[in-house]
Amino acid sequence: MSQTPMTSHDRLVAALEGQPLDYLPFSPFLAYVWQSFPEEVQADGQLAFLQSIGADPLWRGAVCAVKAIMPEVEHKRWEEGDRIFEDTITPAGTLHREWLRTDEAGEQTAFLIHHPLHTEADYRTQIWIEENTRMALDLAPVQEHLNTDGSDVLSIGMLIPRGKSAFQSLIEHYAGTEELNYHLMDFPGTVQDLWQTMVAKDLEAVELSLQAPYTYFLTWEDSGTQNYSPRQYDGYIGTEIQQWCDLLAKADKRYIQHACGHVRDLVLRMKHHGAFGIESISPPPTGNISIADARAQVGSDFAIIGGVEPTLFLHKTMDEMVPYVHQVIEEGLGGPFILANSDSCPPGVTVEKYALVAQLAREYPI
Repeated sequence: MSQTPMTSHDRLVAALEGQPLDYLPFSPFLAYVWQSFPEEVQADGQLAFLQSIGADPLWRGAVCAVKAIMPEVEHKRWEEGDRIFEDTITPAGTLHREWLRTDEAGEQTAFLIHHPLHTEADYRTQIWIEENTRMALDLAPVQEHLNTDGSDVLSIGMLIPRGKSAFQSLIEHYAGTEELNYHLMDFPGTVQDLWQTMVAKDLEAVELSLQAPYTYFLTWEDSGTQNYSPRQYDGYIGTEIQQWCDLLAKADKRYIQHACGHVRDLVLRMKHHGAFGIESISPPPTGNISIADARAQVGSDFAIIGGVEPTLFLHKTMDEMVPYVHQVIEEGLGGPFILANSDSCPPGVTVEKYALVAQLAREYPI
């Protein structure tokens, strides 16, 4: 244990690197739950809230140093009732998307319900878009972030403009899980051509991101076997991430994998592919692996960020939270560890609960 009081930045770096700490950092993820906090809390901002409860602010996915400059194409966007429509018109073809707006999740929330890639011709259109997209370094927004919002925190930079690996992007944004698997059977060569083109663009972006003044990077990979098999992970996602990690390692930089799903069969693969750690790992029922089992798999030289399961965070009483949080901490220690709620939390987790977890982390003997 470090006897010298640390800044939040230095404490988080020490926790990630497995170095002595003055106390264990708690770095909550406030996505979704933030909008349910009292207006006076929101008015002061997230950084002020985290500092007020004694948490250590960890900026996940800070501004990317690389811009993807798309080719000049025509976009047509219109709305009909609760639907949003968009056509992307290119010399190689037109891609169509549809979103459904839901009032239950907030007026500004819209979910993609019609992916743009359905036919082999659609894939060729997307290949044209990828081939004609240019990657450009832009460090000014990064420096502005580090001089303002990121000045008192540890910022983990966004590695690539796409925000996640090529295959994960195909699943989430372009084709969907079910259709992508049909496409891999129906016209595998064309799917492979698009995937390889996307990977090549991502590697261009990684090369440029090496110039950013971040030590740690992530993507919103959302890893989890709900959407693909471990074999597909190895063949498509792991192979790309390993190339990222090889480039980062040469510059003494690290990749931390955002993985908020079922990762029991992936966490050791992440380590083998070169990831420095995992962020937003969750025990059941949101995830499918306990923190103890994850630590047993990856050993003492792999960083773990997460552990407090979102639904348990919501439903456990204040008294029940104490032994639960102690258990999570005990399971995570034995290697680099930052306590956090795993990914986003459902609205309803109170400010008082966040403050309690921060207190329990500060007081836990390490």
